[in-house]
Amino acid sequence: MAIAGDVKLGQLTRYLFTAPSWPVSLLILIVLGLVIDGASARAWVYLPFSGTLAFTIPAIAGFLFTKPIIEYSGKTMTWNRSALLALACTVFAVIITFASLAGGIRYLPLFYGISLGFVFGLRLFVLVAISDYRLPRMILPAVTQSGVGVIAGFFLFSPGWAVFAVVLHVVFGVGFAILIWLIERPLYRAFHIRGLAFVNAFIANMTDGSKGMENFFREIGEEIFVPQVCLFFLRASGKPVLFTVPNLHPGPMGEIGGGNLPRVIHDHMAEET
Repeated sequence: MAIAGDVKLGQLTRYLFTAPSWPVSLLILIVLGLVIDGASARAWVYLPFSGTLAFTIPAIAGFLFTKPIIEYSGKTMTWNRSALLALACTVFAVIITFASLAGGIRYLPLFYGISLGFVFGLRLFVLVAISDYRLPRMILPAVTQSGVGVIAGFFLFSPGWAVFAVVLHVVFGVGFAILIWLIERPLYRAFHIRGLAFVNAFIANMTDGSKGMENFFREIGEEIFVPQVCLFFLRASGKPVLFTVPNLHPGPMGEIGGGNLPRVIHDHMAEET
């Protein structure tokens, strides 16, 4: 038997998790940068490179600027999520950058530029999913971390490298924008519903208690009239009992979409309902 839609929706909660406290993420970022500084000390003979300048400082910039920019546009973002996103992107950047060592130290600038472009695209995708589905509004907060990384690379490498890194930002940005469009296209064609708008509202409801999910269902819903069955039971002593069944399925879950309709009816009618 197929699982009911509200059950499937409720199962999405298993993918939610609480972001660690932002000081913990910042501490890991700082330690990671210092470790890279120490590990790459021998490579400085051939190519100056600083883990703190290339990774830690851009990540801290992304952490500090992402939340204010997003909240300026009317959406929400916690410091904990901002720090965790910066840390996760830094880990990806480190892995991509030092994958260049397999081919030689001369490839490090190229792979560092690729890592910054990937970080920009990844941040764009994540922010569109968890904060605001309107992609143009998320470009600025998405570029905060990798943009500072480009400035760091300007001093570490050359102005020509910085231009190359900007081009990679455009390439990865367009690539992730196409991915977002492909994800949303089937649902939008079928029901004119933006899937990422639903994800935004779902996450906000489960983590912040936002009413955005209620507004989402209200926008896509239709007003209808349905029959309602009522059974009255009279008793020789005591109050009569009313058993009423609206011909609809409230939900999809919790209090969203009228999921608490039975309680609302009970509280607004006689005691024995």
